[in-house]
Amino acid sequence: MSYGLNQDSSPELELVKTALDKLVDGAKLQVARTGKAEATDTVVFTQDSATNAAVVTSVIGGGGYFEKRTGDFKKNMNVSKTAATPKTTIIAEFNKSLPIARTFLADQQQSAVAKAVRQETQSWVASRDRNAFGVYAGGFATVTTIDGAYVFSATHTNQNGDTVDNLESGALDDITLNASIVTLRGQVNQSGVKVGYEPDFLLTSSLGHKNGMTVAKSVLRAGSGNNDLNYFSELFPGMKVVYNQFLDDTSTTAYFIGAAGHGVTRFEREAFHTDMVDWKVQAAANGINAYTYLMIAREEVDAIEYSGLVGSTGL
Repeated sequence: MSYGLNQDSSPELELVKTALDKLVDGAKLQVARTGKAEATDTVVFTQDSATNAAVVTSVIGGGGYFEKRTGDFKKNMNVSKTAATPKTTIIAEFNKSLPIARTFLADQQQSAVAKAVRQETQSWVASRDRNAFGVYAGGFATVTTIDGAYVFSATHTNQNGDTVDNLESGALDDITLNASIVTLRGQVNQSGVKVGYEPDFLLTSSLGHKNGMTVAKSVLRAGSGNNDLNYFSELFPGMKVVYNQFLDDTSTTAYFIGAAGHGVTRFEREAFHTDMVDWKVQAAANGINAYTYLMIAREEVDAIEYSGLVGSTGL
């Protein structure tokens, strides 16, 4: 007998489901690789939860820096704060049904079932990541933030009234990465304060990952004939360099840097879960003697704001 699927035990339905769920967990682990970013990455995506079918968010800003004074009292309060028009994120449902013939389980023909479960689990991870990284991929021309500008734009307007530029260009190398980091450091938040963001990740396409690692993680300065220490690997050893294959579908040259807690957020309403419909229910309903293994998740990724992010087309 394979994979612990035992039709002679009771309750058989729960035992079958539990065994299949173990295959799901194993398939998820096999997908994860060093250097590969997924939608569950807590740095590349700010993680949040949703309690309804839609999430309504806004940002508050204005007021600037703290006031410096020597007395205990001030007669006039002149700090003004504003909130942006709320942005609504509709939570999507991801689902798939896997039919499993009753005889496959009854006769212990689990090998085919196991392969199907692993394949569908990998399909779920890919579907989740394609949806999530589409926000970065579309950040130059299709996906907008709460201020109405594209995620990566030279014309963002914050709640303090400042124009903010988080768009860079040029092929990823020592010079352009430094320019992007300087832009990130000099970026003001919604209150108009230059908070000094520092890069926690560099995200590239799959094709561009090797170059990203060379530029950011070489011991010595990348692409030079001298023995200078690599500024990025020395100063930002915690900046991880990651990729996702779905970025290649839009651009193989684009790259992104960001600080933890930025505005590209993954809202999870229901974590990926499974259920099993008994073959007897199916037989009574439509005459088919098959179990149905249900796989369901509800979540969405949206760009709420641009703070803490810089993107480059790489061109």
